[in-house]
Amino acid sequence: MTAERTGARDVETMIDLLWRTRPPGSRGPRGALSLDRIVETAMEIADADGVGGVSMRKIAERLDVTTMSLYRYIPRKEDLLDLMFDAVMGKPDTGAWPEDWRGRLTCYALDARATMLARPWLCDIPLSGPPLGPNNLSWLEAALASLDGTGLSDGDMVGLIMILTNYVLSDVRQVVSINRAVPRTGFTYEEWGEIYGRTLATRIDPARFPHVVRVATSGVFGPEAASGDEDFMYGVDFLLDGVEALVRRGDAPD
Repeated sequence: MTAERTGARDVETMIDLLWRTRPPGSRGPRGALSLDRIVETAMEIADADGVGGVSMRKIAERLDVTTMSLYRYIPRKEDLLDLMFDAVMGKPDTGAWPEDWRGRLTCYALDARATMLARPWLCDIPLSGPPLGPNNLSWLEAALASLDGTGLSDGDMVGLIMILTNYVLSDVRQVVSINRAVPRTGFTYEEWGEIYGRTLATRIDPARFPHVVRVATSGVFGPEAASGDEDFMYGVDFLLDGVEALVRRGDAPD
């Protein structure tokens, strides 16, 4: 069945929008309006009101155009969200990255995390598929180039980058969720550690949860517990240790 008959999104149209190769529709007035201006305006609204506040009507009001005129450039809101995500990510600045593959992938993870945390509303944009836009593909290119020369197969490289990227996405969503909950809970990420450990140690039945209580009373969640950034780096190092094991396995003599 075709995309038109099922209502499914047309991948070719998505790519044309992301790469700016789709000419605007012929209907409606022409002027200073452009796809980039629409996306930039949508991002400004998201910065102020979140993704939920973004609508074609609000964008049209900001740009002083009719709502229908926007559809000459962007067929529907899902396409707009994809354009916003790709625009926010930008291109990675790899100039300061070290030469070794491990250092480069560490920078990849840290830089991607910082970029997404700077615009928390990115977490509210559902992923619609693999990277297709020029900016997101630039991140993929940088990660693949980092692993070039390690001896890993193309399949291993893609799989490892997917795992690392998903870890970054998961961490960002966790940090953003906890930060958003502070007005309701009163606790930051770091404060939760001590409160969580103290609660488990004093309120949980050790006969029922012996391992949980043992860990809680060991100081893992105490005042000296790792920060959110340290927790993130622990996970990155853990994952890259696995990559290093694969690289060494490939270097081992038969």
